[in-house]
Amino acid sequence: KSRPALANNYADSPLKLLGSSNALNTYPSLISGFMGKASSASNNIFYCNKVKDITMNHKQVTLFNMFILNVFKILHLFEKHVLRNLRDYTEGGFRLKECLRYSPLFCERGYKPPISICKSLKRKLSTSRTNDKLDPNWVTGFVDAEGCFSVIIEISEDFKWKVRISFEINLHEKDKYILYKLQSFFGVGAVYHRPDRQKSVYRVTNVTYIKNVIIPHFTNYPLVSKKAIDFLLWSKVVEIIFNKDHLTKEGFFRILSYYVSINKGVSKKVLGFYPNILPADKPVINLPEHLNPHWVSGFVAGDGGFSIYVRSAKDYALGEKVDSRFHIAQHSKDLELMHLFIQFFSCGKVTVRSNTSTPRCDFYVQDTSFLLTKVRSHFDKYPERIRRIGS
Repeated sequence: KSRPALANNYADSPLKLLGSSNALNTYPSLISGFMGKASSASNNIFYCNKVKDITMNHKQVTLFNMFILNVFKILHLFEKHVLRNLRDYTEGGFRLKECLRYSPLFCERGYKPPISICKSLKRKLSTSRTNDKLDPNWVTGFVDAEGCFSVIIEISEDFKWKVRISFEINLHEKDKYILYKLQSFFGVGAVYHRPDRQKSVYRVTNVTYIKNVIIPHFTNYPLVSKKAIDFLLWSKVVEIIFNKDHLTKEGFFRILSYYVSINKGVSKKVLGFYPNILPADKPVINLPEHLNPHWVSGFVAGDGGFSIYVRSAKDYALGEKVDSRFHIAQHSKDLELMHLFIQFFSCGKVTVRSNTSTPRCDFYVQDTSFLLTKVRSHFDKYPERIRRIGS
């Protein structure tokens, strides 16, 4: 049987019913209260004639109240911590007002976040999604500056040997996000961290990945610096290992000859076991006539620098002057490459530092007009993509 008297008692305040009665009105009456519509036995025919009341004890009423409050809390937190952040990133436009009709807060159509938020996001996300994909020439330029093609030889006292190869890039831990970008680009390898040394490294050691991914990339987008010589010799070692020839004595000695000519040469331990190793002939690498602009941006991201410094100037009232400089430092064996930067930027100078333990050469631009018209214009057109923090 229906109970119209009960409906009349609580029709005007359905929320009051939840806190003071052990009887719960039916769903239509409760919703009509939320919608701000008065309900009574005379106009609530559906309730009186079609739906039976649900009777609850005080404990059940308390649990029901807690459930309703928790639902509203969840909706509020969802809007506050999820929708609002997404709305800021997309700069408005969510159409969820109808979906969250009874939420304490909801998204308005056409919402525009404060200008300060938009600018802050642009500063944090300095590379847009359209520029997120690295250019292959940029990657080659960065590897020319920071990459390493390694051959590691371990020899035991009983003359048993083990050969390992790796392609890796070592950076300060503050720049580890660059390594993750490169890992995503190649799709192989892993990023490791050395907190004790504040270093992070992207490394590929799997021979199959090196042969099928790493080597083809640098074959299609060749290295420009003298590091290209190391790459070619290293590739020959990879081929020997891939074919399992390194397990033979003849293959191992071929690896030793390449090993002596790569990077800094043979280690003292290996030289102690094999003092008569003959180095392999190094291939001749010819520089390109013109540098690829994407390669230049990648190389500068690795070995370039933008600095501001104070120098003495007698013709100034304070006796000092603030100057700026764009520079690239490299081993002197790449002196010819440094002169190509003069041709590329149509400005700058090259100097050789002979007062250091390692011979170095520098390309630099100090003239303010050239910095604005030549250097800046290049990076406006071909940005570094991912800037080194603190550079």
